[in-house]
Amino acid sequence: YELKYTVFSRKKCEELGLGAYLPVNQGSAYDAAFTILEYKTTVKNAKTYGLVGKCVLFDTGGISIKNSANLHYMKSDMGGATAVLGTLIYAAEMKLPVNIVAILPITDNAVSEKALLPSDVITAYNGKTIEVLDTDAEGRLILADGLSYLSRNYKTDYLIDLATLTGSSVRMFGDTCGAMFSNN
Repeated sequence: YELKYTVFSRKKCEELGLGAYLPVNQGSAYDAAFTILEYKTTVKNAKTYGLVGKCVLFDTGGISIKNSANLHYMKSDMGGATAVLGTLIYAAEMKLPVNIVAILPITDNAVSEKALLPSDVITAYNGKTIEVLDTDAEGRLILADGLSYLSRNYKTDYLIDLATLTGSSVRMFGDTCGAMFSNN
């Protein structure tokens, strides 16, 4: 689809200061893959959309491990990222007259001797500190750095993040719709 592809390894993420994303990845046996995909139109003065897709490949909850009853569903905690990828593919196939910059902070949230611990204090990309009380807050952490990185390094007309923060949404709205939060 002729997308521009950039991926940051753990070392590069450390150099950049992606300090909310990396602690989620530190329990993983797999290297960090903070990924940027860009779709460019040939249309002049096209609007630019920034998309950030939550991409937790499997979410154990970290040290704050989830209940085993529904743990097998946690392979779908990457739904935000797959929606972003689908958007990029559609834009490319349809040659949409827009530009898209997509951030996919890819990781799993695993239990290991290196995992993020409750009470750890981390510093996010935007310089804010976060005390992690529950390691199942991985989505908020990786999205914080994804959104901050996009905001600081790209000019967008619109900024949208997509995530599978389903527990609270399902309790609020049921399972027949998705939750949308906006400043507009």
